[in-house]
Amino acid sequence: MSLINITIIGGGACGISAFIELFLQLRIAKSHEKVSITIIEENQEVGKGLAFGTKQPGHILNTQADLMGIHFTEPQHFSDWLIEHDARIGSEVVDNQGENKAFTTRRLYGDYLKEQFEHYFELAKREGMRVEVIRASAIKITRMTAGFDVHLSGNKKHACNYLVLAPGTPVANNYPELEDNKHYFGSPWPSTPLLENIPKDADVAILGSSLSAIDALMTLADNAYTGKITCYSLDGLMPRVQSDEHERIECKFLTLKKLHEIQRNELRNPTVKEIFCLFMQEAEAYADGTIDWKATKRTGKPADQLLAEDIEIARKGGDALVNIPYSLRYESSEMWKWLDESEKLKFKKWLGPYWAVNRHCMPLVNAERVRKLFETKQLSVVPRLKEVVFDENKNGFVLTCEDGQESVEKYLVNATGPASSVEMMKSELMQNLAKDNLIEAENAGGIKINTETMQVIAGKKAYPNFYAVGHITNGLLLDVNAVWFNVKMIGNLSRHLISQIIGNPS
Repeated sequence: MSLINITIIGGGACGISAFIELFLQLRIAKSHEKVSITIIEENQEVGKGLAFGTKQPGHILNTQADLMGIHFTEPQHFSDWLIEHDARIGSEVVDNQGENKAFTTRRLYGDYLKEQFEHYFELAKREGMRVEVIRASAIKITRMTAGFDVHLSGNKKHACNYLVLAPGTPVANNYPELEDNKHYFGSPWPSTPLLENIPKDADVAILGSSLSAIDALMTLADNAYTGKITCYSLDGLMPRVQSDEHERIECKFLTLKKLHEIQRNELRNPTVKEIFCLFMQEAEAYADGTIDWKATKRTGKPADQLLAEDIEIARKGGDALVNIPYSLRYESSEMWKWLDESEKLKFKKWLGPYWAVNRHCMPLVNAERVRKLFETKQLSVVPRLKEVVFDENKNGFVLTCEDGQESVEKYLVNATGPASSVEMMKSELMQNLAKDNLIEAENAGGIKINTETMQVIAGKKAYPNFYAVGHITNGLLLDVNAVWFNVKMIGNLSRHLISQIIGNPS
């Protein structure tokens, strides 16, 4: 009898978490010798992926260590690992707020991921399971009678019975006409192309002002760049700042109970307006008074001024606009699933930027470094970006804002963040999957999936043996850039996939 093969496309955080959980559950069920697992990863090192392969000291995780564990139901596993390897870590716990509250470098987290993968890969082999890594790029997938053929770089193919898409965070292809320009960098990751091709005294333009842009800033600052740095973005909003100790709020208004009451009483899902009204009640209860909501508007205000204010607020423990979203991190994805698609689109249009800057904040240590860049006049942020083109006559990139202001820049780094929609994903695999109708784009972003089992849906039908996890599910699942959330979803995926193979005794 031939082995059943599970293939995971992607050897980053999601891919290795899926591998480990699948192996563990198959071994516990004593079915591991009937199943083989293949990981397809284009990078030489499995586990690190694009972001965690960095060696830059300023590339810091934006989440505290106690939420970064790679194992299902063990979010604190990484913080335990830090304690266990204290002598080896040294100064790389860069913002230590207590052993479980540490912010560490991405490089160190990459070491943790690689170590976990190597341990369980060798353990699987010792236990008699067939496991392998194919170092290649997955380009195309063909649906077969008993599974899939995965077409690989080098004109090779690999057959499997079950397929898990875990390609990591997709780079955005929002400026395809600039791709061939040697002074254009389509992503801040990896940092090597920037460091090798941009002179240290050159002025640099960064597209975006979110967490990806902060990473680009840290790359330049870590390597003693002296030229002016300008961030151009649509709204000019930078991430807010994480406080030393997040205050966990016991919400009374914006709760799953309140939203279910709307479903029960109105026989419909809640609206964005209703959710925002509940948020306002929650915030004013937390603030113990009325909030001037017009004053909370951030667009149009100088970025350096806002950052200075945010640092002081963070030092005092944060405010309602940061602490409430943080406290709702375990409920927000369920709330998101209860919104109709039209309401999700309204949320992204009306509240999306504000949710992003308040929910996904930068660590205080990086905020202080960014403030110094503002104070020395090396950094500036330009909002309301309208158009970017390359002008050969001016020998540079012309960036035009809504007010007609133009700037010409020689070096341009695209740090607008990961692609939300499938059509904007710079991935030959994802584009081929869409072209061949093996995936279906979700209007709110990413692809359609069954949010309970993580099965891919196309043509209103879930594939029984095709799964997806991570950022490519961003439209239906809100917190797909959070490790703890993806690991939770991988637990659901693993249980369902294994029940397909061995059945569910319960």
